[in-house]
Amino acid sequence: MKRTVCAFVLVFAVGACASSKSATNDGSTIGQGIDVETMRPPEAAQVVAEFQKKYGIESVPAPDTQVTSMAQVLEIIRGDRFSEFEQARAFTAGKQGSDALTIRSYLETSYAGGLLLAAAILEEERKQDMTELRQASQARPLEADQDQAADQARAQQLKTKTNDLRKVVRALKVLSEEPLVSGSDLAEQAIRQDSQSQLAYLANANYYRLRGSWLEFDRMMRYAEDTETGDNPPVKTYLRAMEALQRYVDGGKCKELLEETLARRPDFVRAQANLVLVDRNIEDTYAQLQKLREVSPNHIVVRLAGPTIEEEYTTAQELKGAIQN
Repeated sequence: MKRTVCAFVLVFAVGACASSKSATNDGSTIGQGIDVETMRPPEAAQVVAEFQKKYGIESVPAPDTQVTSMAQVLEIIRGDRFSEFEQARAFTAGKQGSDALTIRSYLETSYAGGLLLAAAILEEERKQDMTELRQASQARPLEADQDQAADQARAQQLKTKTNDLRKVVRALKVLSEEPLVSGSDLAEQAIRQDSQSQLAYLANANYYRLRGSWLEFDRMMRYAEDTETGDNPPVKTYLRAMEALQRYVDGGKCKELLEETLARRPDFVRAQANLVLVDRNIEDTYAQLQKLREVSPNHIVVRLAGPTIEEEYTTAQELKGAIQN
Protein backbone atom coordinates (compact mmCIF):
# COMPACT_ATOMS: atom_id res chain seq x y z
CA MET A 1 0.00 0.00 0.00
CA LYS A 2 1.32 3.41 -0.88
CA ARG A 3 2.62 5.21 2.17
CA THR A 4 0.75 8.31 3.33
CA VAL A 5 2.79 11.45 2.82
CA CYS A 6 3.47 13.83 5.69
CA ALA A 7 1.11 16.80 5.49
CA PHE A 8 3.62 19.27 6.85
CA VAL A 9 5.97 18.94 3.93
CA LEU A 10 4.11 17.17 1.13
CA VAL A 11 0.73 17.31 -0.52
CA PHE A 12 -1.46 15.05 1.52
CA ALA A 13 -3.45 12.28 -0.14
CA VAL A 14 -6.04 11.30 2.40
CA GLY A 15 -8.16 8.43 1.22
CA ALA A 16 -9.39 7.01 4.48
CA CYS A 17 -12.47 7.77 6.51
CA ALA A 18 -12.59 8.39 10.24
CA SER A 19 -12.89 5.55 12.68
CA SER A 20 -16.38 4.23 13.25
CA LYS A 21 -15.88 4.48 17.00
CA SER A 22 -17.90 7.07 18.85
CA ALA A 23 -16.12 10.35 19.53
CA THR A 24 -13.42 10.03 22.14
CA ASN A 25 -13.48 12.45 25.04
CA ASP A 26 -9.88 13.61 24.70
CA GLY A 27 -10.63 17.32 24.42
CA SER A 28 -9.23 17.66 20.89
CA THR A 29 -11.02 19.27 17.97
CA ILE A 30 -9.29 17.21 15.27
CA GLY A 31 -9.79 13.58 14.33
CA GLN A 32 -13.15 13.29 16.00
CA GLY A 33 -13.91 9.65 16.79
CA ILE A 34 -10.24 8.64 16.51
CA ASP A 35 -8.67 7.26 19.64
CA VAL A 36 -5.15 8.51 20.38
CA GLU A 37 -3.89 5.19 21.71
CA THR A 38 -5.33 2.86 19.04
CA MET A 39 -4.85 5.16 16.06
CA ARG A 40 -4.17 3.44 12.70
CA PRO A 41 -2.15 4.94 9.82
CA PRO A 42 -5.19 6.08 7.75
CA GLU A 43 -6.63 7.71 10.86
CA ALA A 44 -3.27 9.30 11.63
CA ALA A 45 -3.22 10.78 8.12
CA GLN A 46 -6.63 12.31 8.73
CA VAL A 47 -5.51 13.79 12.06
CA VAL A 48 -2.44 15.43 10.51
CA ALA A 49 -4.47 16.79 7.59
CA GLU A 50 -7.06 18.31 9.95
CA PHE A 51 -4.35 19.77 12.19
CA GLN A 52 -2.70 21.31 9.13
CA LYS A 53 -5.96 22.89 8.01
CA LYS A 54 -6.98 24.19 11.44
CA TYR A 55 -3.63 25.77 12.27
CA GLY A 56 -2.87 27.14 8.80
CA ILE A 57 0.13 25.01 7.93
CA GLU A 58 0.23 25.03 4.14
CA SER A 59 1.43 22.05 2.13
CA VAL A 60 4.55 22.28 0.01
CA PRO A 61 3.74 20.74 -3.37
CA ALA A 62 6.26 18.48 -5.03
CA PRO A 63 8.15 20.07 -7.93
CA ASP A 64 7.17 19.36 -11.53
CA THR A 65 10.58 17.85 -12.33
CA GLN A 66 10.76 14.06 -12.39
CA VAL A 67 13.25 11.90 -10.54
CA THR A 68 15.23 10.08 -13.24
CA SER A 69 18.47 8.86 -11.63
CA MET A 70 19.92 7.42 -8.44
CA ALA A 71 22.28 10.39 -8.28
CA GLN A 72 19.21 12.63 -8.09
CA VAL A 73 17.82 10.46 -5.29
CA LEU A 74 21.04 10.98 -3.33
CA GLU A 75 20.72 14.74 -3.79
CA ILE A 76 17.14 14.59 -2.49
CA ILE A 77 18.24 12.67 0.63
CA ARG A 78 21.21 14.94 1.34
CA GLY A 79 19.12 18.04 0.72
CA ASP A 80 16.32 16.76 2.99
CA ARG A 81 13.89 17.71 0.21
CA PHE A 82 10.73 16.20 1.65
CA SER A 83 8.49 17.34 -1.16
CA GLU A 84 10.45 15.02 -3.47
CA PHE A 85 10.74 11.99 -1.19
CA GLU A 86 7.69 10.23 -2.57
CA GLN A 87 8.87 10.68 -6.18
CA ALA A 88 12.31 9.34 -5.19
CA ARG A 89 10.67 6.38 -3.47
CA ALA A 90 8.60 5.59 -6.56
CA PHE A 91 11.69 5.80 -8.79
CA THR A 92 13.75 3.47 -6.59
CA ALA A 93 10.95 0.95 -5.94
CA GLY A 94 12.04 -2.58 -6.80
CA LYS A 95 15.67 -1.68 -7.53
CA GLN A 96 18.03 -4.38 -6.29
CA GLY A 97 21.72 -4.69 -5.48
CA SER A 98 23.36 -3.75 -2.20
CA ASP A 99 24.00 -0.11 -3.15
CA ALA A 100 20.45 0.47 -4.40
CA LEU A 101 18.94 -1.21 -1.35
CA THR A 102 21.11 0.93 0.92
CA ILE A 103 19.95 4.14 -0.76
CA ARG A 104 16.34 2.99 -0.46
CA SER A 105 16.94 2.33 3.24
CA TYR A 106 18.30 5.84 3.80
CA LEU A 107 15.31 7.26 1.91
CA GLU A 108 12.85 5.44 4.17
CA THR A 109 14.60 6.20 7.46
CA SER A 110 15.14 9.84 6.45
CA TYR A 111 11.43 10.14 5.78
CA ALA A 112 10.57 8.51 9.12
CA GLY A 113 13.11 10.71 10.86
CA GLY A 114 11.45 13.78 9.38
CA LEU A 115 8.09 12.73 10.80
CA LEU A 116 9.67 12.13 14.21
CA LEU A 117 11.45 15.48 13.99
CA ALA A 118 8.10 17.19 13.38
CA ALA A 119 6.64 15.27 16.32
CA ALA A 120 9.49 16.40 18.59
CA ILE A 121 9.06 20.07 17.60
CA LEU A 122 5.30 19.96 18.20
CA GLU A 123 5.76 18.09 21.50
CA GLU A 124 8.07 20.86 22.69
CA GLU A 125 5.43 23.41 21.68
CA ARG A 126 2.83 21.41 23.63
CA LYS A 127 5.01 21.50 26.76
CA GLN A 128 5.41 25.26 26.46
CA ASP A 129 1.66 25.68 26.02
CA MET A 130 1.03 23.47 29.06
CA THR A 131 3.09 25.89 31.15
CA GLU A 132 1.07 28.80 29.79
CA LEU A 133 -2.14 26.88 30.50
CA ARG A 134 -1.22 26.35 34.14
CA GLN A 135 -0.54 30.04 34.55
CA ALA A 136 -3.75 31.11 32.84
CA SER A 137 -5.77 28.63 34.92
CA GLN A 138 -4.55 29.87 38.30
CA ALA A 139 -7.07 31.76 40.42
CA ARG A 140 -6.05 35.40 40.91
CA PRO A 141 -8.49 36.95 43.41
CA LEU A 142 -7.07 40.47 43.10
CA GLU A 143 -7.47 40.48 39.33
CA ALA A 144 -10.14 42.61 37.65
CA ASP A 145 -13.20 40.81 36.31
CA GLN A 146 -12.36 41.54 32.68
CA ASP A 147 -8.84 40.22 33.16
CA GLN A 148 -10.18 37.04 34.77
CA ALA A 149 -12.50 36.54 31.80
CA ALA A 150 -9.58 37.02 29.39
CA ASP A 151 -7.51 34.46 31.33
CA GLN A 152 -10.36 31.97 31.23
CA ALA A 153 -10.76 32.40 27.47
CA ARG A 154 -7.02 32.01 26.94
CA ALA A 155 -6.97 28.93 29.17
CA GLN A 156 -9.71 27.31 27.08
CA GLN A 157 -7.82 28.04 23.85
CA LEU A 158 -4.61 26.59 25.28
CA LYS A 159 -6.42 23.51 26.58
CA THR A 160 -7.85 22.82 23.13
CA LYS A 161 -4.51 23.39 21.43
CA THR A 162 -2.54 21.16 23.80
CA ASN A 163 -5.06 18.36 23.24
CA ASP A 164 -4.79 18.84 19.47
CA LEU A 165 -1.00 18.78 19.71
CA ARG A 166 -1.08 15.58 21.75
CA LYS A 167 -3.14 13.89 19.06
CA VAL A 168 -1.09 15.09 16.09
CA VAL A 169 2.21 14.13 17.78
CA ARG A 170 0.84 10.64 18.22
CA ALA A 171 -0.32 10.63 14.58
CA LEU A 172 3.14 11.54 13.29
CA LYS A 173 4.69 8.74 15.31
CA VAL A 174 2.15 6.28 13.92
CA LEU A 175 2.95 7.39 10.37
CA SER A 176 6.69 6.95 10.98
CA GLU A 177 6.32 3.27 11.82
CA GLU A 178 5.97 1.81 8.31
CA PRO A 179 8.95 3.63 6.75
CA LEU A 180 11.07 2.79 9.80
CA VAL A 181 10.40 -0.93 9.41
CA SER A 182 10.89 -0.74 5.64
CA GLY A 183 14.17 1.09 6.09
CA SER A 184 15.55 -1.59 8.37
CA ASP A 185 14.32 -4.40 6.11
CA LEU A 186 16.07 -2.81 3.13
CA ALA A 187 19.32 -2.30 5.08
CA GLU A 188 19.33 -5.92 6.20
CA GLN A 189 18.75 -7.08 2.62
CA ALA A 190 21.70 -4.93 1.52
CA ILE A 191 23.89 -6.47 4.22
CA ARG A 192 22.91 -9.99 3.17
CA GLN A 193 23.93 -9.17 -0.38
CA ASP A 194 27.21 -7.52 0.66
CA SER A 195 28.44 -8.19 4.20
CA GLN A 196 31.24 -5.65 3.67
CA SER A 197 28.94 -2.72 2.89
CA GLN A 198 29.81 -0.08 5.45
CA LEU A 199 27.01 2.24 4.36
CA ALA A 200 24.43 -0.53 4.76
CA TYR A 201 25.49 -1.08 8.37
CA LEU A 202 25.30 2.67 8.96
CA ALA A 203 21.83 2.73 7.41
CA ASN A 204 20.68 0.06 9.86
CA ALA A 205 22.39 1.95 12.70
CA ASN A 206 20.25 4.95 11.77
CA TYR A 207 17.15 2.80 12.14
CA TYR A 208 18.20 1.66 15.62
CA ARG A 209 19.04 5.26 16.58
CA LEU A 210 15.55 6.36 15.68
CA ARG A 211 14.19 3.45 17.71
CA GLY A 212 16.41 4.28 20.68
CA SER A 213 17.78 0.71 20.60
CA TRP A 214 21.30 1.63 21.59
CA LEU A 215 22.79 -1.84 22.02
CA GLU A 216 21.75 -2.72 18.46
CA PHE A 217 23.02 0.69 17.34
CA ASP A 218 26.41 -0.15 18.90
CA ARG A 219 26.46 -3.48 17.09
CA MET A 220 25.78 -1.90 13.69
CA MET A 221 28.35 0.85 14.27
CA ARG A 222 30.95 -1.77 15.25
CA TYR A 223 30.25 -3.74 12.08
CA ALA A 224 30.54 -0.52 10.07
CA GLU A 225 33.92 0.22 11.67
CA ASP A 226 35.08 -3.34 10.98
CA THR A 227 34.39 -2.84 7.27
CA GLU A 228 36.13 0.56 6.99
CA THR A 229 38.56 0.89 4.10
CA GLY A 230 39.98 4.25 5.09
CA ASP A 231 36.78 6.16 4.38
CA ASN A 232 34.88 7.94 7.13
CA PRO A 233 31.52 8.85 5.54
CA PRO A 234 29.83 12.00 6.85
CA VAL A 235 26.73 9.99 7.80
CA LYS A 236 28.83 8.19 10.42
CA THR A 237 29.78 11.51 12.02
CA TYR A 238 26.13 12.57 11.86
CA LEU A 239 25.04 9.38 13.63
CA ARG A 240 27.61 9.96 16.38
CA ALA A 241 26.33 13.53 16.73
CA MET A 242 22.75 12.40 17.21
CA GLU A 243 23.87 9.65 19.58
CA ALA A 244 25.60 12.30 21.72
CA LEU A 245 22.33 14.21 21.99
CA GLN A 246 19.76 11.43 22.22
CA ARG A 247 21.71 8.89 24.23
CA TYR A 248 24.05 11.00 26.35
CA VAL A 249 22.20 14.35 26.37
CA ASP A 250 25.43 16.09 25.39
CA GLY A 251 24.38 19.06 23.28
CA GLY A 252 27.90 20.46 23.07
CA LYS A 253 29.34 17.26 21.60
CA CYS A 254 26.38 16.96 19.25
CA LYS A 255 26.94 20.49 17.95
CA GLU A 256 30.65 19.84 17.46
CA LEU A 257 29.99 16.69 15.42
CA LEU A 258 27.19 18.27 13.39
CA GLU A 259 29.52 21.11 12.44
CA GLU A 260 32.16 18.54 11.49
CA THR A 261 29.59 16.77 9.32
CA LEU A 262 28.71 20.02 7.54
CA ALA A 263 32.37 20.92 7.07
CA ARG A 264 32.77 17.70 5.11
CA ARG A 265 29.36 17.78 3.38
CA PRO A 266 27.87 21.30 3.28
CA ASP A 267 24.80 19.90 1.49
CA PHE A 268 23.89 17.61 4.43
CA VAL A 269 20.76 19.61 5.26
CA ARG A 270 19.46 17.36 8.07
CA ALA A 271 22.65 18.14 10.00
CA GLN A 272 21.98 21.87 9.61
CA ALA A 273 18.37 21.37 10.71
CA ASN A 274 19.49 19.67 13.90
CA LEU A 275 21.97 22.47 14.59
CA VAL A 276 18.97 24.79 14.81
CA LEU A 277 17.38 22.63 17.49
CA VAL A 278 20.44 21.63 19.52
CA ASP A 279 21.76 25.11 20.32
CA ARG A 280 20.15 26.67 23.42
CA ASN A 281 21.63 30.15 22.91
CA ILE A 282 18.89 32.08 21.13
CA GLU A 283 21.27 34.23 19.10
CA ASP A 284 23.14 31.16 17.84
CA THR A 285 19.86 29.34 17.24
CA TYR A 286 18.54 32.24 15.21
CA ALA A 287 21.75 32.37 13.16
CA GLN A 288 21.52 28.62 12.47
CA LEU A 289 17.87 29.06 11.46
CA GLN A 290 18.86 31.67 8.88
CA LYS A 291 21.48 29.31 7.44
CA LEU A 292 18.86 26.58 7.15
CA ARG A 293 16.33 28.93 5.57
CA GLU A 294 18.92 29.95 2.98
CA VAL A 295 19.51 26.38 1.79
CA SER A 296 16.01 25.02 2.42
CA PRO A 297 13.34 27.71 2.88
CA ASN A 298 10.50 25.19 3.15
CA HIS A 299 12.24 22.82 5.53
CA ILE A 300 10.07 21.37 8.27
CA VAL A 301 12.20 23.01 10.99
CA VAL A 302 11.82 26.41 9.32
CA ARG A 303 8.07 25.94 9.00
CA LEU A 304 7.31 24.53 12.45
CA ALA A 305 10.04 25.85 14.75
CA GLY A 306 10.96 29.01 12.83
CA PRO A 307 8.14 31.33 14.05
CA THR A 308 8.80 30.49 17.72
CA ILE A 309 12.55 30.98 17.35
CA GLU A 310 12.08 34.33 15.61
CA GLU A 311 9.65 35.53 18.29
CA GLU A 312 12.05 34.49 21.05
CA TYR A 313 14.94 36.21 19.26
CA THR A 314 12.97 39.45 18.88
CA THR A 315 12.05 39.39 22.59
CA ALA A 316 15.67 38.75 23.57
CA GLN A 317 16.86 41.70 21.47
CA GLU A 318 14.24 43.99 23.01
CA LEU A 319 15.24 42.93 26.52
CA LYS A 320 18.93 43.41 25.74
CA GLY A 321 18.20 46.95 24.56
CA ALA A 322 16.10 47.70 27.66
CA ILE A 323 18.78 46.36 30.03
CA GLN A 324 21.54 48.33 28.30
CA ASN A 325 19.49 51.53 28.61
